[in-house]
Amino acid sequence: MTTPEGLALATTAALVLAWSLVGAGLERRGFTAPMAFIAAGALLAVATDESVSPDTVRFLAEITLVIVLFHDASTVRLAELRADPWIAVRLLAVGFPVAIAMTAATTAWLFPVAGVAGAVLIAGAVTPTDAGLGAPTIMNPAVPTRVRRALNVESGLNDGLATPVVLGALAVLVTTTGGEEQTILSLAAVPVLLGLSIGVGLGLGGAWLLDWSRENDWSSMRARGIAVLALPLLAFGTAETLGGNAFIAAFVGGVAFGRFAHCVEIEGEVTETLEIAADLLGWVLWLLAGVLFVAALEVGFSWRWLALAVLALTVLRIVPVGLALLGTGFRWPTVLFLGWFGPRGIATIVFGLLALESLGDDALLADVSGVLSVTVLISVVAHGVTAGPLSHRYGAWVDRTHGPIETEPSVEPMPSRGRGSIRD
Repeated sequence: MTTPEGLALATTAALVLAWSLVGAGLERRGFTAPMAFIAAGALLAVATDESVSPDTVRFLAEITLVIVLFHDASTVRLAELRADPWIAVRLLAVGFPVAIAMTAATTAWLFPVAGVAGAVLIAGAVTPTDAGLGAPTIMNPAVPTRVRRALNVESGLNDGLATPVVLGALAVLVTTTGGEEQTILSLAAVPVLLGLSIGVGLGLGGAWLLDWSRENDWSSMRARGIAVLALPLLAFGTAETLGGNAFIAAFVGGVAFGRFAHCVEIEGEVTETLEIAADLLGWVLWLLAGVLFVAALEVGFSWRWLALAVLALTVLRIVPVGLALLGTGFRWPTVLFLGWFGPRGIATIVFGLLALESLGDDALLADVSGVLSVTVLISVVAHGVTAGPLSHRYGAWVDRTHGPIETEPSVEPMPSRGRGSIRD
């Protein structure tokens, strides 16, 4: 007798095998992994009435986000960022919170029944950008190094900034819809502080232990690669055991580890196991995005989903970026380029899956799933199709006009293996 979990595992494994064999050739023809797995997930959801346990989905989503947060945060070299920090800092410190505020206000206007917490939940979920989907732009040498680096750092860190926003909104929604009464201290402050402490401790401790082991020849590079993968899992398990926020622990741990682990700078291959895990889990999450989209369509389709998705990818992204870059000297083509290339992906999908499990039968769930699914779907296609042509046109414009601000020296982003994410 077959089980939904067994069918889902076999189908996913077959798709991963198929894409591993032909994916590179398809990507050269403009058909990306997110497109393939979203389509496969949607077809799977339509073709079968079987459903996977919500607990299974939540666990997979949490593990994926923990690994992705640790990986993305650890690949941003904060020491090198000092050479050209201000563009990325402006995008994160000004553009990101302005985007969340504007998106929350727009959501509350389009979906008045969502309330403040529901609007903040949707805004926090659709605002963070995806490093993997942004790779064709960030790694395109036609685009000035300074611009690519700013997009790289922003996408590596903003999902971690969005995580407490989303989880806090979810906690409020669960509490106000019949959950156990809790104080703000138990909902936010204590888990966040514990998560910060766990992350700093494991990040610094892991960096020191790996460097010590390498310097004293107590481990092989292959074993150190496994140890790097174990660190976000250890952060997850420790935070879950002690009542801390596992996602904040993973993000802060990744930042600390990336800053102080000298072995990563000396032997970059040590992160390969972590990158492969992020790659594999990312493909699975794209598959679940297709399932999430079909689930949202079961209650019908709302024009408000499409309206908010389009606004989130355009006006609600470009205007905050423009405000953040005031006074930098960047000209309007650069502002538009930075504003447009904010693709939405893995983090948005994970937040949607967490909402799916947490909200249960709440009336808000359909709108949350619908908005997030449509946003990711449009982003995958629109950013995938425009990355190459617009990058080359923008690069040619910079070369032709000799923009002094755009072409200032910066640290070159370097490719990583993994799910298309970027390592400095």
